[in-house]
Amino acid sequence: MKLKEKITSMIILTTILWAIITVCGWKGQYILGMILGVLLMLVYMSIGAANQGVLNKKFFTYPLMVWAILWVLSFILSDYHGKLFTGTMPSFTILGFHPSFAWTVITYWIGGVLTLTLGFVLYKDLWLSDEDWNNFIKKIGQIDGKKEVS
Repeated sequence: MKLKEKITSMIILTTILWAIITVCGWKGQYILGMILGVLLMLVYMSIGAANQGVLNKKFFTYPLMVWAILWVLSFILSDYHGKLFTGTMPSFTILGFHPSFAWTVITYWIGGVLTLTLGFVLYKDLWLSDEDWNNFIKKIGQIDGKKEVS
């Protein structure tokens, strides 16, 4: 996906999302704000993972989209079980956790971290290859007035 021409629009989108998320917090719409926060982070991660303005579709699909889906599921399932058991003790636990917190541990924390870690390990060259890193180091060296940085 070519993002180079869309960067300005994406930055404007993040600004709008920040404003809406803030209003959601003021109005007590926390789940909506958290879900919009996932979208916000997905936009930032897409910009950051783009190589010379191009984001690899495979890398966007996994790990970025999978991570976003896991986080959204975490918020929705945690909210659902939190409301379901408000004021009562659940008759079951998930891995020993209250059902509302279990989804936070399973999908948000473990699922999110494992997904991003595995995705970056599997597709590190789609994100930042050794060649791209070396070119970046050379460019910084030129900016600093050095001939070559090793």
